[in-house]
Amino acid sequence: MKPEFLKGALLLRRNLIALLASFVILRFAIPRLPLADLGAQMFTAPFYMFLISFAVYAVFVSQSLFSRDFRQDFEHRAMINDIKKLAEEYRIQARILKKKLELKAQARLDNVIKESDEIVHSFLNGDKNSLKVRVVQQTLKLTTSYIKLADMFRVRSSASNDERISQLARRINANTSNLNNVRDSAVSDELQRVIAADEKMIESLKNERFELDRIDARLQYMESTIGMLKYNIISNLESDDILNSLEHDVHEAGALNDVLTERFDERRDARRIRL
Repeated sequence: MKPEFLKGALLLRRNLIALLASFVILRFAIPRLPLADLGAQMFTAPFYMFLISFAVYAVFVSQSLFSRDFRQDFEHRAMINDIKKLAEEYRIQARILKKKLELKAQARLDNVIKESDEIVHSFLNGDKNSLKVRVVQQTLKLTTSYIKLADMFRVRSSASNDERISQLARRINANTSNLNNVRDSAVSDELQRVIAADEKMIESLKNERFELDRIDARLQYMESTIGMLKYNIISNLESDDILNSLEHDVHEAGALNDVLTERFDERRDARRIRL
């Protein structure tokens, strides 16, 4: 049994009222019952009255723990709280990332956050059936994945740019020209190694650019998906098919981010070793 579930049963208003009511009833009703003198001797002490009240409270709590309605209500409220937590998390992450982005990327991020906020606002002020809760939950996970992927795009864009490729190309041309005029074999070998290393670096940067284009395409797809989900949620058009597709998108986005992060770390370490 989860601690949160037990805590929910212990703090349930119905059960707390039962505890208080039973104590009050024992306090004022027992002296008026038949055999009041015996009752007074047994129950007037606050400790004994509280003990009996706690036993009543324990019965009510046990009923809640085994109640299907309570379990469903608890799980439903937990999912709503999870949505609020996810919303707060992506807002914090977005504020941190926005400071690092260029203006165009900032505008794209702002639009995603705006649409995600509208989804949360519509949900909290509208119908909260179980399907809608799960759709909104997955939508916000997709928003979080978008922020992480946008940050990865930013980092890799700064590490791989056209100016760097141009610099390497100019150096290759210069070294190739020098190579034709060199008579010393040792110098010639060294220049050839430099040229080969620069050509390999250019190829790596071009591959990096290809992956950046792939990331950007995924970001655009996620932007469109979140916009579509906003319309569906506000219009109450959520369905099992939408949920299944959304869960697939969230899984793919997470997997892509993990793979790209691993590749970036490996290439960064490899470059450090070469240096």
